[in-house]
Amino acid sequence: MPVSHRNRRLFARLARPQATDYHARMTKRVTAILNPAARRVPTVDQLRAELAKLGGWEAEVRTTERAGHATDLAREAAARGVDALLVCGGDGTMHEAANGLAGSDTALAAVRGGTANVWAKEIKLPKKGRDAVRLLETGVRHRIDLGLAGDRRFLLMAGIGFDAAIVQRVSSGLKRRFGAVAYAVPAVDRALGHRARHVELHIDHAGDDTTPLYWLLLGNTRNYGGILDLTHLARANDGLLDYCLLRHGGLPRLVWLALWAAFQRHQNRAEVDYRKVTSVDITTPGLPVQLDGEYAGETPMTFGIEKNALTVVVPPDLKSPLFGEAQ
Repeated sequence: MPVSHRNRRLFARLARPQATDYHARMTKRVTAILNPAARRVPTVDQLRAELAKLGGWEAEVRTTERAGHATDLAREAAARGVDALLVCGGDGTMHEAANGLAGSDTALAAVRGGTANVWAKEIKLPKKGRDAVRLLETGVRHRIDLGLAGDRRFLLMAGIGFDAAIVQRVSSGLKRRFGAVAYAVPAVDRALGHRARHVELHIDHAGDDTTPLYWLLLGNTRNYGGILDLTHLARANDGLLDYCLLRHGGLPRLVWLALWAAFQRHQNRAEVDYRKVTSVDITTPGLPVQLDGEYAGETPMTFGIEKNALTVVVPPDLKSPLFGEAQ
């Protein structure tokens, strides 16, 4: 029996895949990682209650049990193709999660917690947990770089010298008990006692260079300690690290550095070497290293950048040059 032209159009429309409707109906999956040892984090029940309010999301909550566990949980979530990983902890937990998600399509989201949570301040994350969880639905996603330090990655920064010597002296127990105040005594002690060293390094695979090094900061992002933007020209998607070297230190110089940085003028000072780099190879042994506020051993160590390694979720109204056009 012949089919009319009108019926042929009807049959074709019914047979055509409805891609938009299908994707709208798809359930998204989120794994929430909760570090119960971190300061100011929600309970498991509170977190589950907020996740249950999301429309069209299938959620699970996992708690960390040891150092490095967040990396393992994040890697497992990425291998399962989870849409997002929601981290409830501090910068250390974020650091571990970023290492587990690197190179995957699973997006990294966060709820404020921990001692400083520099990432939360960097992206102006809502202070209320329920508002941060809601960003899974309303937030904007950006693809960003991750820094490299040996075989580890960092989300925020690597510090070599002065600040790493402070981090080395602050235990996780002290941070949980006293918060940022736990850094005060070691900071004063190192400001009075830490000395610059002449180090050998290679920048961007160039020849040997020797320089006094009191403190070297390699920034993938801008904010330091939730206080100052020391690598204030950094962009998280330009394939570069911001190299900020303080050649000589001591308490008076550190005070002046803070004042210059408050007005974003420190990069023009003779004591400071500020530039954009792709790699730094420090061959001199024995300099302490911190990554995202966590002690990470000593030099020799090679630092670099892994471009477009991670997807992050940020508030939709965030206005930040950190996510500007890639250069």
